Amino acid sequence: MSDALHTLPVRLDALERPHYNAEQDSRATELRRLDGNSIGLEVLDALMAEVKTRTTEAFWADRTHSDRWLAPRIHYALRLLRSEAADRGVWQWLALRYCRYVEWRWAGTDGTVADDRWWGPIHKQAIARLWWGAEVFRDGADYRPVEKAFVFQDLPNSYLHRPIVRCRSLAIAIVDRIDRSGTPSSDQVNDLARVLNLATVGTPPEVETGYQSDDLLAYDNWCSSAPAVPPSWDHLPFGPRAIDTTDRSLQGAANVVNRACGYAGLED
Repeated sequence: MSDALHTLPVRLDALERPHYNAEQDSRATELRRLDGNSIGLEVLDALMAEVKTRTTEAFWADRTHSDRWLAPRIHYALRLLRSEAADRGVWQWLALRYCRYVEWRWAGTDGTVADDRWWGPIHKQAIARLWWGAEVFRDGADYRPVEKAFVFQDLPNSYLHRPIVRCRSLAIAIVDRIDRSGTPSSDQVNDLARVLNLATVGTPPEVETGYQSDDLLAYDNWCSSAPAVPPSWDHLPFGPRAIDTTDRSLQGAANVVNRACGYAGLED
């Protein structure tokens, strides 16, 4: 297999996928950055080998529990610019490369995997949802909010594709509020998403959080630096730092979320 990231921009159907051969298919092209560098997969391969071991040993009693462990580690191992991560062909190519994981995580009782787990929006595609979940819900270098987000499957499923979570402080405030609610129902988590969508149409969250801006230099440096295979995958890695999640910004986001909670049945 290739050691560099590729994109496969042509959507494969259920008949084509089992016969796909990355080495022989000319439709897949290597992803290269403006400086001509490719994106290596050595660390991601090592991570997915660890996942294979853990699935074989039944490390996760429930398959959904693997998401909270894997999301931050995939983000650490696969250092993409957001423009690169917006390419569905990248995620399809990766899903085919790690098809055993996709089938383990998403196969139904009949053994089939839904098409949108191979090629789909970021809240559906098997690997994109993990990477984007980590990118959206991380508090700078701290991936702990990502772990919390994936405890509640309805949270990434209902929020990842919504513009409201592009405001990082608001995304973190949503995770914190749902986490404090104990065991909210699916309806409550989904209702909060709808309420926040409506509440931020006329008044964007930045009115209370302040202007949100990533530390682009730090993120670019992080993307261009090669990750290392850690001595143990048990320890939570660190992501790129951010400058937009100040105490003032997080408090403003919490105010927005707390007002919306009453309408979603999530009052304390």
